[in-house]
Amino acid sequence: MAVFEKNIRRKEYLDDTQVLRCYIINTENIQGHTEYVIKVERGPGYDKSWNVFKRYNDFVTLHNALQGSTLNIQLPPKKFIGNFDREFIAERQAGLEKYLNLILMNPILASSLPVRRFLDPENYSVPFQEIALQHVSMALRGDVDFEVLKPIPDMGWRIRKHYFHAKKRSNPKEEFVLSWTEYGPDKYIEDKEMQAVFKVLTAIKHPNIAAVEAANASESGGFAIRKLQPDGSLRDVVCHCKPRLPFLKKYASPKQCSALPLPLIISTAYQILHALLYLKSKGVPYGHLHLGNISFVNKETVQLLDIENGILGLPSYYRPYFIQHRKISSLEAIDVYCFGHVMYEITFGRPLHEPICDNIPSNCPSELRPIFESILSSAACKSGLPTLESLLKLPIFPMSQVASPQFRCTLKLSSTVKEALKNSCEKSATHLEEEQKKIRHHKRLVKIQEVLSAEENQRNDKKRNKNANKKNGKIVNGHGHENSISRKSSVTNMGNGISPERSDSPNSISTATSVGTLTPPAGPPPPPPPMPPAPAANSATLAAVGVNSVDDKRTALLGSICNFNKASLKRTKQTA
Repeated sequence: MAVFEKNIRRKEYLDDTQVLRCYIINTENIQGHTEYVIKVERGPGYDKSWNVFKRYNDFVTLHNALQGSTLNIQLPPKKFIGNFDREFIAERQAGLEKYLNLILMNPILASSLPVRRFLDPENYSVPFQEIALQHVSMALRGDVDFEVLKPIPDMGWRIRKHYFHAKKRSNPKEEFVLSWTEYGPDKYIEDKEMQAVFKVLTAIKHPNIAAVEAANASESGGFAIRKLQPDGSLRDVVCHCKPRLPFLKKYASPKQCSALPLPLIISTAYQILHALLYLKSKGVPYGHLHLGNISFVNKETVQLLDIENGILGLPSYYRPYFIQHRKISSLEAIDVYCFGHVMYEITFGRPLHEPICDNIPSNCPSELRPIFESILSSAACKSGLPTLESLLKLPIFPMSQVASPQFRCTLKLSSTVKEALKNSCEKSATHLEEEQKKIRHHKRLVKIQEVLSAEENQRNDKKRNKNANKKNGKIVNGHGHENSISRKSSVTNMGNGISPERSDSPNSISTATSVGTLTPPAGPPPPPPPMPPAPAANSATLAAVGVNSVDDKRTALLGSICNFNKASLKRTKQTA
């Protein structure tokens, strides 16, 4: 019956964490206004590219949409007179390209919807909020416990994740948050198994994992309902932000970031590691650890949020960083790497915007330095990261806490759910390795192009130097000597009745003082010139190349003959 089986093609989902790169390659004058042609590249090796056409007013609209970030990025000013001048257009083109590059250098702005919609309108022009509300209304249509109230705009950094206020019908005064998320590119669990897997989320009971009150999935995505945390996330604590402010205003350019006290850092790290170890023991994929997914409860207890992200196949927040290292390919290695970035941010009060950190700041506590060296250093990323168990054995964590019985939680999974989670983890790791290979291949191509470009520049430099030497009248041979190229010209000029002293060629190096001297040894001589018709030219040729056997009188005679000019003779009167 294999003949009648259909090969069902897996749906492709867009990875919103892929880095965009753009250049303004040209300008066009269309119907009395200037349009800038922007080439945009995306993908592990920037293998996907397209062009977008934008007017200056489109840049103004983008700039106004990003004003909530409080970042001081200057847009080139508007000009009303002379805006079609070529020099002005070239200057504005360079300024607009610099403006876009400054935006893309900020990871918060680069992942925002206005920027993505500006550079990739084909994939980001749909009304995401309205579509999410429709899916949530359909999913809760038959639910008797919860009800959706209103959307919460600009709460998170994900474009395809939306938050709504929700209430429980049995307790209307208690506040809940519903998060709806579309499937990501690493979604490998079938739709018929996804609902069974989502039921597992509500069964997870751990003091360091935020409890899920309700969860469900459909063919487009899934939702989870949790209690609203009034203190916000750990990033709100570090940045001293109010939890209910818009995302761009809070995190694009925070002004008052500060590090946590050392005892609180150690306690936070310990609780995070235990929550990650628990998820690993149950086979539940995570890989989405960052300060926005960690909540503070009573300013002491740490809880992980968005456990469903790994099941939904979403790309990690730090994926553009760890995708560059081949040793970070398993889900545990991803969790450890993300843990290193979290520790860096709460220790120094600022995020690490680099894949590695070999120069640890001098104000790093000595107790935490081994963690950064074993996770974020270039040597660690090349050789391999430590395991969660080995991190918990560090001396900064007391043994009494490690052996605490409060973390011994049970979770029963069916064989179907276990197999689905295992299969999803394996395929996600394979997908990550394939993208890492693409990046390594792209880096090799870049290196080869750099070498070829350097060799081409060397050849061009040699050719320019050779042409410059020819122009100056000298040719450098392979032995490092200079050959005079005026011999042939001097002989030819003498054959035409012109002496070496009065040669028309500015590159000639033959002078009257060269008579009677020896020419320095050089390379192979040039081919002999054609024989001149007059015997005087032969004598002049010998004088030009230098003959040691002639005396001064003969030299003077030959010089007089060479300097003889028939045109200088005066006509005399005829005598009778």
